[in-house]
Amino acid sequence: MAAKLTYDIEYYRLDKILGKLKGDIGDAAANRKEIRAEYTRLRDIAQKRLKRMGETKFRETNTYKFNVKHYPKLKDIKSINELAGRLADLARFIVDPYGTLAKQKEIMKKSLTTLHENDYTFVTEENYIEFGKFMEYYRDTHYDEIYDSGDAADAYGVTVKHQIDPEKVKEDFEFWLENIQTAKDLRRSKQSIGNYDKMKTRVSKKVRSNGNNSK
Repeated sequence: MAAKLTYDIEYYRLDKILGKLKGDIGDAAANRKEIRAEYTRLRDIAQKRLKRMGETKFRETNTYKFNVKHYPKLKDIKSINELAGRLADLARFIVDPYGTLAKQKEIMKKSLTTLHENDYTFVTEENYIEFGKFMEYYRDTHYDEIYDSGDAADAYGVTVKHQIDPEKVKEDFEFWLENIQTAKDLRRSKQSIGNYDKMKTRVSKKVRSNGNNSK
């Protein structure tokens, strides 16, 4: 049983929570009181964790972005179905290995060690988060492989699988860092940027166009 959960993780399965709330399992009134109290307790833990994470560069991680506004106060939850879903998600966050600032830092250090041992020395603590986001996009558009952890170690795994030269990844990553705002602008203007090579072509064209317009 995870240290921060009052009950075994099986308790927090969506179907079991709904069964308790609707009276299919035990005394519905007593269950609702118990579940509401547990939601409030876990939400307080989550909010403290997210506040600490939000004060660092890890606010750019998927873990933070998904969870930071996902758990409303109890008074703002509109139905038992919503309460069940929110509590199930909340329990998963509490036991998530990425769910604390300390663990995020630990994972980053291990990831950087692995990357540096394999010639990815251009990935540093300063650009680690951006590298994770870059590799999510790179894997999705280049190899049709989608991951959402944002972990640079996962990123390294796919480069090994496809035998990508670290120098090639470094070149593409440097291009990404230099031109990410232009790429985001293209997305907002609903221009499809396709796979990574097509994105580079469109971004380069946009950058050249901006340069000509400024003359």
